[in-house]
Amino acid sequence: MDFKNKNLYYLKIGMSVINFLILAFFSIVTGFTIHYVNQNFSARNFLENVTYLPMESVRMTVVTFVAFFLLLLIIEMRSRKKKDAIFTFVIYGMELLLCLIIIRCLYIGYNGIILFVVADIVTSIRDKHNRALFLVIMGLLYTFSDYNIISVFFKMISFQEFLNVYNSNISMILMGVRNMLVSLNILVFIVYMIILMRNQMKENARIALLNIQLETANAKLKEMNAQLQDYAQMQEKMGETKERNRIAREIHDTLGHTMTGLSAGIDACIAMIDFSVDETKKQLNKISKVARQGIQDIRRSVNKLRPDALEHLNLEAALEKMMEEMMEVSDVAIRYQCEVPVLKFNPDEEDAIYRVVQEGITNAIRHGKASNIEINIKKENKWLILSIQDDGVGCDEIKSGFGLIHIRERIQMLNGEVSYDGSHGFHITAKIPIRWGENYD
Repeated sequence: MDFKNKNLYYLKIGMSVINFLILAFFSIVTGFTIHYVNQNFSARNFLENVTYLPMESVRMTVVTFVAFFLLLLIIEMRSRKKKDAIFTFVIYGMELLLCLIIIRCLYIGYNGIILFVVADIVTSIRDKHNRALFLVIMGLLYTFSDYNIISVFFKMISFQEFLNVYNSNISMILMGVRNMLVSLNILVFIVYMIILMRNQMKENARIALLNIQLETANAKLKEMNAQLQDYAQMQEKMGETKERNRIAREIHDTLGHTMTGLSAGIDACIAMIDFSVDETKKQLNKISKVARQGIQDIRRSVNKLRPDALEHLNLEAALEKMMEEMMEVSDVAIRYQCEVPVLKFNPDEEDAIYRVVQEGITNAIRHGKASNIEINIKKENKWLILSIQDDGVGCDEIKSGFGLIHIRERIQMLNGEVSYDGSHGFHITAKIPIRWGENYD
């Protein structure tokens, strides 16, 4: 319990204690007065001066304190129970009824118990409409629960009539005690309301400050997000430029080295061809090795670049063109089946699919010695399933060479999955989580 709520809690306990003392004071005065009248055989005079016969004192006291303790119990139970609209109306209806019983038992001589309930209402009810409704009801009850008003409609004895039994000094003392207790209850109620209002103002100010801080933080966050986006774009461009420059340097160095070696070797062949044909052949063999090595180095340097076919054709046309060219220069038969209406994806996805098919065909011919290759593309939920099956020699133990590693890396870059099976020929299955467009929803 924080400090501000602790203050309100103690003030509410103080109000309950004061109300208990007031109820006890009224019960003692009325009970003792009736007892005093009976002991002094002045009942006749007492009854002649009162407007209404009072209730039996013991029963009045019991009903008063039972109602009061029930009121405290209801307030405590309500503070511990989860609130809903029906529960709120029932509970506050019971509190209103108990207040009426207490006021009636005290002969409309004290209605400050209503202030105790009002203090609880303004603290407990969060819904503005319900709180306003109950406050209006309790305000009307407090205003009209006056003896001078009620006695017009209902006959009852007043507290002053009990005091008339005593002499003026005792009567004044008892009335003074009564007024002091009532005033103390009102004072505590006023202090309670002031602290509650001050706490509410502080809470509103704190919420307003939090809203300002939140708005400021949101503005800074938007600004930082914009800066991060700019930074990310700049980093992406820098990365692209860096990679482009790296590949350019590698091609330049590799191609330059290779062309230099070839140029020097050819010059040597020109110089010695008239003197020694055998030495010239040896030199040409060396030049051939250098050329083949240069081709390999260049291929490794540019294998991450977008295929030229995809720069000019869509993915499906590029795949078909690649398969036709491969069948023209080799004896392999390639059967291609695509169950996806339109093969149009993002560039990184198209690059991966093209390269995987290219690598699968190359491996089937080069390593598998295959005569037939079946390629199938289909869609399963969000996945694009790419299957490449050949009738080559296969393998019992799959060793991932550069080609298979190359396939796996490309698929994993797209958060996909790839599997290999070498039991009957060689089978590559790639699952790619394609970012399907509206046509595939």
